[in-house]
Amino acid sequence: MQLSIISQNIKTILIGIAIAAAVWFYKDYKYQISENQRQTENASQQRKVDSLRYASQILSERELKDYLQYQNSDLKKKLENAGIKESRIQSIISQTLKYRDTTKRETDVSGLIDAIKNSVPKQQRWIDSSKCLTNSGLALYDGTTLKIIVDDRQFNNKSDAVAYWERRQWKFLGIKTRLFGRKEYTSQSFDECGESRTIKIEKKE
Repeated sequence: MQLSIISQNIKTILIGIAIAAAVWFYKDYKYQISENQRQTENASQQRKVDSLRYASQILSERELKDYLQYQNSDLKKKLENAGIKESRIQSIISQTLKYRDTTKRETDVSGLIDAIKNSVPKQQRWIDSSKCLTNSGLALYDGTTLKIIVDDRQFNNKSDAVAYWERRQWKFLGIKTRLFGRKEYTSQSFDECGESRTIKIEKKE
């Protein structure tokens, strides 16, 4: 009788262990699927950043540390100087803006010609303005040297990042179409001046 009870208890324990193992393997399987999807989406976003100029990624705590260490070390130093711990970061929005203006513009400073000829000190204000950038300053002649001084620089830009969905492109009878394609989310940046790239990073909970 006692042997039968012991045998029953062992069976109960083994069943409990089997159930616990099954639950653990199921949760691990779901976690791995979730991780693969997250990393695949992160890789996809990284590839799209050059064309869309916008990317959104979800990083684990370890990946976030690697990002700050190897991809954005300047921000890492700023965080350290500000006393912000990496473990407390919830999200990062990083924007890079490139702007170059090669438009030729001229400013008439002929009013200084007589002053230079007669070695008389004189100054004349000048301004160089475009849609995005305004520089102004002085053309200064002190009696011996002509100097161009820039004392004010103003840059104006507006950037919009828009997230939206579109139909995934697929082929029907060899023809590319988006009709009835699966919905997928994408984004794009629009700049008044230059070209910006925005990367939004969220910490994985």
